[in-house]
Amino acid sequence: MAGHLVVGLTSWIIQDGNYGDFAQGSKSAFAIEFYAPSPLEEFEPAPSQSPSLTHRGNATHAAAGQVIYVADDWWVIDVGVLAFRDGTPPMHVRPGAWLRGEICLGVDPFFYFESLGHQPSAPALIYDWSIDQIFVQTAPLIEISPRVLAHDPTKLGWKEIVETNAWEDQGDYFLHCTRLDGPRRPSSKRHP
Repeated sequence: MAGHLVVGLTSWIIQDGNYGDFAQGSKSAFAIEFYAPSPLEEFEPAPSQSPSLTHRGNATHAAAGQVIYVADDWWVIDVGVLAFRDGTPPMHVRPGAWLRGEICLGVDPFFYFESLGHQPSAPALIYDWSIDQIFVQTAPLIEISPRVLAHDPTKLGWKEIVETNAWEDQGDYFLHCTRLDGPRRPSSKRHP
């Protein structure tokens, strides 16, 4: 079981009203979304294989896990914590398949809570978390193409903060979290 995780959070997720600001020492409930920068590799697990995550830095983890759910437009993998990917699954993704590779973990932007989690066969993905530490990206945003902003790559850095301030920070956060309970399904269209 993945008891401690580092997950990414962008300020727009809070600005959309999906969550309030996060604070160290507080508790929050959310599902985990993942993104794989490169396709995950299918492999044949050893009999003793169990799902695993190894933190590599920021919100990036080396992962090995088993696919537990596949729909036309999203899927779920067990890497010690259940995480979903919104989007059409790759061809080799099927229930029971074992995959490994690098993944980035993030707070559900509400794809699961508002929609996916209400599908009849959807697995439970909402966990209760203790927010242990919060870091904010300190690099200023610059325009990299017309109307597209990104953090200045020459000034990247992280600073520990006590609480997010999504309307002022305008950027990226990393939340260091400890799993308390779950998973469960969303009970309504209201905040978890």
